[in-house]
Amino acid sequence: MKWIFGILVMVLISCGKREPVQIVGLSENSELTFRTDSLIQESCVGENCAKLRLVWPVAEGDRRSGQINKVVEEQLIFLMQYGEDVSVSLDSMVRDYFTSFQSFKAEFPDSYGGWEIDAEGVVSYQSDNTISIYFTQFNYLGGAHPNSLVTFLNFDSRTGEFLSTDRLILDEVKLVNLAEQKFRAYHEVEEGKSVVDDGRFFLPETGFFLANAMGFRDGKFWIVYVPYEIAPYVMGYTELEFSREELGDVVRW
Repeated sequence: MKWIFGILVMVLISCGKREPVQIVGLSENSELTFRTDSLIQESCVGENCAKLRLVWPVAEGDRRSGQINKVVEEQLIFLMQYGEDVSVSLDSMVRDYFTSFQSFKAEFPDSYGGWEIDAEGVVSYQSDNTISIYFTQFNYLGGAHPNSLVTFLNFDSRTGEFLSTDRLILDEVKLVNLAEQKFRAYHEVEEGKSVVDDGRFFLPETGFFLANAMGFRDGKFWIVYVPYEIAPYVMGYTELEFSREELGDVVRW
């Protein structure tokens, strides 16, 4: 009888053991994917129209997606900004945009031309460490010329957290030096003359600085200065690209 009792105990222990349960979307091996969403609207007063086109990536797959999508929506709201008022949601920002256009045309019926905002974001880089989303934006709300800008949103691939500059760049001093060298070559700054003394650029007393738009695209690291950031509008964008061989561990690949 003792051997029968022993077998029963072994069976009960075996039945009581549970394999680890993986919650879908929360496991370390779950896949983070992206789809594209868009919003395209138009509102006209006579022949003049306000146009809006927004295209952006939406993260899906696990809990990281919520953090990423929140930052992306905040970026869209930022790209929709005009004037001093800033709404707290994308939907309200869109409504305010068209309402403001209608009000402007009612107040100035003889004004010519329409408004336009066109912004698009794409996943430009994805590795085990870093995800970059690259945004381009064009807008014209009257005035002498349209405005445009580009920006990168960088995220930790493992957690979905937004990466601040100090987490994206691992050696800022070295990157500044490398960027200045490439900047000089890009704009053909005369040898022996400092970028400050060149006279074409907007530089503070502290000297050369890194652009606001930095991130990964096409397998390279990019530093992009938008018009007015470091040079006059007529000089356009300054786009500096760096391969992994050039930067090594200076940035978080």
